[in-house]
Amino acid sequence: MPDDTPTPDKPKPQKASGRSWWRLILALPALAAVGWYVQQEQSSGRFQQVDEYFEDFLIANGRDRFENPIAIPTDSPVVLIRLREEDTAEYASWPPPPLDWRMILEGLKEYQPEVLVITQPLNWGRPAPEFIPALADSLLVFPSIALGMEGQIIPAGADSAKDAAPAFTGGLDATLPSFPRVRGDATAAPQLSTLIAAPEEALRPQAELGLVLRAPDGGAQLPYAVRIGDKVHPTLIAQAISRATRSPFAAQRLRFGAGAGARLADGSFVPLTPQGDLSIKPDAVPVPLINALDLMTGGLTDALTPENKAHLKSAKVIVIGIDTDLPDRPLSTARLHAQALAQALSVPRIQTLGVQQQWIAWGIAALAGLWIAARTRRGRALFTGILFITLALTGCLLAFQSALIWCPPTIPTALIAAGSLLALIWGRRPATDA
Repeated sequence: MPDDTPTPDKPKPQKASGRSWWRLILALPALAAVGWYVQQEQSSGRFQQVDEYFEDFLIANGRDRFENPIAIPTDSPVVLIRLREEDTAEYASWPPPPLDWRMILEGLKEYQPEVLVITQPLNWGRPAPEFIPALADSLLVFPSIALGMEGQIIPAGADSAKDAAPAFTGGLDATLPSFPRVRGDATAAPQLSTLIAAPEEALRPQAELGLVLRAPDGGAQLPYAVRIGDKVHPTLIAQAISRATRSPFAAQRLRFGAGAGARLADGSFVPLTPQGDLSIKPDAVPVPLINALDLMTGGLTDALTPENKAHLKSAKVIVIGIDTDLPDRPLSTARLHAQALAQALSVPRIQTLGVQQQWIAWGIAALAGLWIAARTRRGRALFTGILFITLALTGCLLAFQSALIWCPPTIPTALIAAGSLLALIWGRRPATDA
């Protein structure tokens, strides 16, 4: 039998389990203090950028799911009311006067869309025509309205002196919201050159104004943001998406350059080009088209088909603007906005874990940190901590890729790292294991 009698050269052996217990007892308050501190720092926004950078990395790896959504809604969330150029003779004048617009809005009153988007600048010059106050009253019945004002952007590669000149906005830029959280090179966004037309002053209090911009080449894309001075402002399409998703601009995150896109508060992500343009795929999501004349009957006859009535009742957003079916013509501004909205509202949403679910994730990470602090040898503490952190981040990556589930990793990573640091200080020694 082995001789366990202690000698001067052979100290009395100690049980490793006893040491593990006191290390565990000491690690509990240490990890609790670390978790409380990191949670407080995260609540104040100090670690928010770390979580956002990791989320941007996950989005970049799963970008195809947002650019090519598989699940297309059966009922389109967007309907386009068309004032067709081919029907100009049916209106009192062209562009349609305030009275015609009022009749269209009266026909839409019963359907109450969440957001009403008018891409045509409602401005008729001077002298102002009649019924503008009546048109303003018709706008009051809709809960959310975005009115377009036409602008022009500076083409890429324009003269630097012209590029440095301030844009002419007539002071209306002060009424536009801005993006407070911008990542990447914001100078990549198009710069406003001038404001061409804005809605009548009597109509402005009833709605939010938004810039209607087209790419200089007239392609199938819309600028999502525009620079005016040193600020980045949303365009009409961005304002419509913000209202439809109930995402205030303070809660949005706009990125330019590689991985460009807009992360919204409801979990939506709008993929953008590096310059901040929203590329539109006309055939990606079908948008129902309804002739505006069908809404101008004034109750004398019902020109809307049952199918169109169903589309209007289920529509979340209704876009109104001038459109055409003439051949060899590019897509109209109204059609582009309707298609862009339908495309943006059909992408899958990112599901952020709730507070209780995040507490469960923090608890699992704390248990892992306690195990490392109590049972890991000092020489292996660093390797074990890196291994556990890698496994945790890999789990986040797999959950995001499979189901778009997102859990901020800062607190779990900090708890595991704290356990590894404690193991480096008082972890088990090889002699104890022997």
